[in-house]
Amino acid sequence: MALGLELKLRMGQQLVMTPQLQMAIKLLQMSSLELADYLQEELDKNPLLERDDERPEEEMVGMNELLANERSAESGSAADHDGEPTEQNLCEDLPVDASWADIYGDQSGSYTSSQTFDSNASSEAPPLENTLVRNETLTDYLIWQLGVSAINERERVIGITIIDAIDDNGYLTTDLQTIADITRFTLDEVEDALLLVQSFEPAGVAARTLSECLLLQLKSRKQAHPPYTTLLENLEDLARRDFRKLKRILKLSDDELQDAVELIQSLNPKPGLAFGSEQANYISPDVYVRKQDGQWIVEVNTDAMPKLRVNKEYDNAINGRLSAQDKRFLQDNARSAQWLIKSLEQRSSTIYRVAESIVRFQTNFLEYGREHLKPLILKDVADDIGVHESTASRVTSNKYIHTPRGIFELKYFFSSSLVSQSGENHSSEAVKFKIQKLVESESPNRPYSDEKLAKLLKDQGIIVARRTIAKYRDILSIPSSSRRKQLGTGGGES
Repeated sequence: MALGLELKLRMGQQLVMTPQLQMAIKLLQMSSLELADYLQEELDKNPLLERDDERPEEEMVGMNELLANERSAESGSAADHDGEPTEQNLCEDLPVDASWADIYGDQSGSYTSSQTFDSNASSEAPPLENTLVRNETLTDYLIWQLGVSAINERERVIGITIIDAIDDNGYLTTDLQTIADITRFTLDEVEDALLLVQSFEPAGVAARTLSECLLLQLKSRKQAHPPYTTLLENLEDLARRDFRKLKRILKLSDDELQDAVELIQSLNPKPGLAFGSEQANYISPDVYVRKQDGQWIVEVNTDAMPKLRVNKEYDNAINGRLSAQDKRFLQDNARSAQWLIKSLEQRSSTIYRVAESIVRFQTNFLEYGREHLKPLILKDVADDIGVHESTASRVTSNKYIHTPRGIFELKYFFSSSLVSQSGENHSSEAVKFKIQKLVESESPNRPYSDEKLAKLLKDQGIIVARRTIAKYRDILSIPSSSRRKQLGTGGGES
């Protein structure tokens, strides 16, 4: 029997993530503290990489110059620079099948020295007590679980947004419609991603209410059935210890009711605190914004990122008489050092461009305060600077900006919009601020109900449903009107 051989030619496209681009993405999503630890590890293991802090600023090998050399090499120039390995030599073993534009956009985004911040020379540097942030152990743990659980990019993007909105107690503090608006996915897709995050440890995480938190824990124990679920539906009666009413509703004996109550009381109402820490971490803002000659100026904080360079002694040794193995070792480390330096430059450039775009959109916030925060989504900034939404998402997480109004994470400036009677859009954050101010000004003896708050906002031209008021109250940790009256937490007389 003869065997037939057939040759077929197939055409297709495939994106290959080389180690260099993987490193660029990894660096982009790191916080300044994580970046410092990572760079120290690289300095320890790469003999061709060294700090460039000792040399005067004008003599330093600038990252913009390195970036220009890279662009020159890509356009066909393979000239040597003071004996340094050329781009052709550095990358001959690792061809790049995905370009830098895939990660950072089409713009080079280089910035001049006037756009860098010197914390020693400026009076705008924040006091030390203003650089405190909470420990993010819970966030890191949830993101790790997301990384091994998400089956596609959609789940990963929505999941990260959900995790970013989880507070230290483990509760989701942003409503799902807002998350849908920010991520530009449907509400059904956001709900599916929420179910995924709610399946993570610790049990009860990403709940929106206490009863949902306890129900998730019952599900994890395979005990989500009556009478326990019925008891969760009557938590207010349990809080009042109205056991007679509970016995009647649940149709249980005294002993059975006691067992059910003990089970509910064994659950954790604040699952996130198990991963919390009282240790204070200090941060150095990645960018600063200040007003100069009537214009808002964005400056990159160079202190947040050590300056690096290639060690010239080792670098020059590449062209000396070495064994093939030693030469290969030096070439590999030279290539790694060059790519790390370039990635750091691109990281700073992208953070600067994103921050500058946010400042353009949120000038009114800087001028007049939180009440004037505009609705903004990731796509707005991504389109403004010509990058992918995923890049904007990575930049805005764990990156901080120092403004005259305080230090904020970049993601703080993104929120959904509510439409006023005049057709004007209002940021949900601005509406929350208005609600908070109204509650602070209410009479302690006659606090505003959610319906009254909705009416007061309507008088200001903002249409907000009563249930939305209730959601925002929960996010702001404002008790109900009846509870506020009991606590006497109101402000001045109305």
